[in-house]
Amino acid sequence: MTILKRNWLKKETPKNKDISALFKELKKEIPVIHQQGEPPLKDSHSFAQYMCDLCSTPYPKSGLRQCVLCGRWACEHCWKEEFYTCKSCAGIIKIHTLK
Repeated sequence: MTILKRNWLKKETPKNKDISALFKELKKEIPVIHQQGEPPLKDSHSFAQYMCDLCSTPYPKSGLRQCVLCGRWACEHCWKEEFYTCKSCAGIIKIHTLK
């Protein structure tokens, strides 16, 4: 038990430089699809539905969330709570954190 505690205490926290470098890399790799605050695309087959940018399924506007990195509008199935982004950006974040 004491070995685990010692390893836990020696674990370093990430430096601010490392986090800012990660965000710079992400900004270079992730294209902006929609500007922040730009409304989602309307569904052409219904009056009050909007399209999820990832799965192209119609949802009410309240059922969509806008990704802070790329601006895509994502439904509950295409949204990743782990990073608070769409699943496309979450995959790129996972790849960068594996390095």
